[in-house]
Amino acid sequence: MLQQWRKFLLYIIVLATILKVWLPDEIPVSWPQWNRIVYQLIAVVQNQPVPANNEGLQTGVYRGRVVSVHDGDTLRIEDTQGRIHKIRLSNIDAPEIRQAYGTDSRDALTAQVYGQMVDINVINIDRYQREVGQILLQGQDINLWMLRHGYAWHYESIAKKQQNPLAYTQYQRAQLLAQQQRLGLWCQSHPVAPWQFRHHAKSQSIH
Repeated sequence: MLQQWRKFLLYIIVLATILKVWLPDEIPVSWPQWNRIVYQLIAVVQNQPVPANNEGLQTGVYRGRVVSVHDGDTLRIEDTQGRIHKIRLSNIDAPEIRQAYGTDSRDALTAQVYGQMVDINVINIDRYQREVGQILLQGQDINLWMLRHGYAWHYESIAKKQQNPLAYTQYQRAQLLAQQQRLGLWCQSHPVAPWQFRHHAKSQSIH
């Protein structure tokens, strides 16, 4: 009976995935999030461990302690098994260390989370094999906190693809409030977005 119930649930998951393909605008969940949910549900139904990606990096939600902060959107976590994970905060882009407010952004993130136990909601693995995800400190969205206090930009070009509409609007509103109050990097007359800074630095190195 239990085996039949698991098969039934598996069929429901497969059907839901098919509907996601046919009606992508009807389900406000991004593809990376949707795929992660499906694979985790399948693992539960089949009574298996939550799957890891092919590089052995964990996806999903887990807990760990922040052991270092590289900049305003990159840090390292030691999970409860003693494994070290490099995390790229999702849907935000902090100033590079070499640009204005780069060290301020890093120091703000450090003050918030260094040495703290946090929850990490990994939604993707980037091309540098970093886990891309949301950092939660006692339920507080640290990615959103960085935006709200003017220490990062909303990474709109990426967020449009992977954030659901509600989260996207929330992040946009947080950035707008920081701009209106001229917090952090927004106190500058003409703040340069990190992706523009990187593009300029790359073009300069070529010439």
